[in-house]
Amino acid sequence: MDLHPIRETCPMPPPVTCSGATAALLERVRTAVGGTGHAFCYVFCASGVILLDAGGHTDALSSVLYLIIACVLLVAPGYPAVAVGTTGIVLSAILFRGLPGGPGAGAVIVAYCAFLTAARITSRVRFVYLGAMLLGATVALLVLWNISLLPEGGRWPVVMLVAALFSSWTWVAFFWLLGDIARRRRRDLEALRQRAELAGVVERTRIAREMHDIVAHSLAAVTSLADGARFAARKDPQVAVDTLELIAETSRESLVQMRGLLSVLREDEGRSETAPPGTADIPGLIADARRSGLALRAEGLEKIPTDLSQLSQMTLYRLVQEMLTNMLRHGDGTGELAATDTGRAVTVTATNPTGQTGNPGGSGFGITGMRERLRAVGGQLDVVDTGARFVVTATVPR
Repeated sequence: MDLHPIRETCPMPPPVTCSGATAALLERVRTAVGGTGHAFCYVFCASGVILLDAGGHTDALSSVLYLIIACVLLVAPGYPAVAVGTTGIVLSAILFRGLPGGPGAGAVIVAYCAFLTAARITSRVRFVYLGAMLLGATVALLVLWNISLLPEGGRWPVVMLVAALFSSWTWVAFFWLLGDIARRRRRDLEALRQRAELAGVVERTRIAREMHDIVAHSLAAVTSLADGARFAARKDPQVAVDTLELIAETSRESLVQMRGLLSVLREDEGRSETAPPGTADIPGLIADARRSGLALRAEGLEKIPTDLSQLSQMTLYRLVQEMLTNMLRHGDGTGELAATDTGRAVTVTATNPTGQTGNPGGSGFGITGMRERLRAVGGQLDVVDTGARFVVTATVPR
């Protein structure tokens, strides 16, 4: 006999992982370093060369402007619109100073700004920025075309200018497309994350509803059995023994259902292979209710089909279970249960006189749970409370 079963059943502790906030922070740092690293390093290294312009003279102001761009790009992932706008203004100032150091630095910065705009700016203002970058590239080429005089005093051929314009626009469009792909991927990942969270919420709601039905029904049956046995045992002690056996059986059955339900929450253990309850199990509910002391009149239950979908069968089972629970908890010990099958839908009607326990609807959680179950299968629930009688009609489409 194993005196330490806990050692057999307890799983090993999971590996240590970063929390959601830490993981998000690390991802943000990785994005910032990976996205702006090449641009920052290029600009920083190039600034030493830019100190000398084409004529060999010092151009410290342009170096300062390039360093401003480098600093701005460091915060670009967090404030993309401000960073791109500021970079455009500074690049314009550098352009009108004669673009010291050649067009290479400006081309790299514009490419990164195109990627950043498409990837990080989600509003339509990104198209305004795209137009501004294309216009800026065009103006820069026109300036270069104007100042790039050939030895004979001429300028670039117009064909070369057109080719340069096409190349610059293609350059900007290529990095814009890369950024747009990154933005769409991030959006799709966020949608998947939200869908997973929603699925988790739906699953938790389903489990809570199942637990309510199981616990409420078993406790109502146990309470009714205990109350009846308390009075009957005075005349016949054997009644107490029989009743305790029924209470134990009901409790064990509920415990099995609870374990099967909660097994879906345990990833380290195999899920319960017990089939979910269906319409074939409804006669067992009727028998349990009658053993609990409910004087129940049942009609047409044999008409409930057993070839329905698993979801519809479980819905009918839980509906009947909740109806019987309400009769036990809030009725006077009597009730009627009728079922009809029209070929297009199955209708179950529960009727019971209102007892002395007050509102038959209780806290309303049971009625709410029935409505949610029926809504999931496209059914309908009608509740009528006349004060003396409580009628619940549930319709489940086939």
